[in-house]
Amino acid sequence: MKKQRKAERAKKEAEEKNEESSSSGISKSGKRHVKPVDPYPFGEKLLKTEYPLSEATKYLKLLQKNSPDSLETHLLSFEVNMRKQKILLAFQAVKQLLRLDAENPDSHRCLIKFFHKLGSMPAPLTDAEKLVWGVLEAECPSISQLQEKTLSEANKVFLGKHEESLMHIVAVAEMLYTLEQTKKLEAVKLIEDSCNKVMPMNGAFGPVLAWKLKDCIAVHKLLEKVLIDQDAALNNLKECFAAGGKKEHLEVVQAMTMLSSVALRSKFSLPF
Repeated sequence: MKKQRKAERAKKEAEEKNEESSSSGISKSGKRHVKPVDPYPFGEKLLKTEYPLSEATKYLKLLQKNSPDSLETHLLSFEVNMRKQKILLAFQAVKQLLRLDAENPDSHRCLIKFFHKLGSMPAPLTDAEKLVWGVLEAECPSISQLQEKTLSEANKVFLGKHEESLMHIVAVAEMLYTLEQTKKLEAVKLIEDSCNKVMPMNGAFGPVLAWKLKDCIAVHKLLEKVLIDQDAALNNLKECFAAGGKKEHLEVVQAMTMLSSVALRSKFSLPF
């Protein structure tokens, strides 16, 4: 019995020594453990997948299984299936988005993009294509947002319902440009006018720059990458700093870091 207790005590002491050496980073041989350096701390290697749509589809299936009522799930479904030319699946995503939140700016974007794409597709030739078109012709009348309206008219109606929301106005401007690329200047002006507009806030009047900083950043990306108007993008960049420069919050710090890199690329002098 005493021998067993001694053995247990010795084993416990040995385990404690191992824990101490591990915590100090020193192995049994006396060598210090060196923590391996991650060569891809921002996941660049993961982004460089050979088959991005296949990988995206794997994650999409997990989201559809575990988060079927999440708007983000169906936004991803729309983007993936549009890229894969899976028209019926993309249409199902649009219907789910409208069911969950028809007034969301992203739901509106997907609705307009889908039917704009549909309108530019050639007439069906194969039996499979004719079957797809038959389903769409039967289902499309159920979309109330487009009943007796063109896409441009539906876009204007959406603007009229949300004329005091920056992100809704931005979605309308983007779709205006998507539908008619000759209206780029009109789309940019729509965004700029909304940024300069004054609206009541808690009984007083104040600039619309009370919008969230992340929304301002989204606007900047749209102006720079989609509408490709560098002057408007830089003006919006200044407004982003004005909106968030006095807020002490981690989100603002992160946003400022991102915007600073944009400013450096654009040779724009920061206002602080």
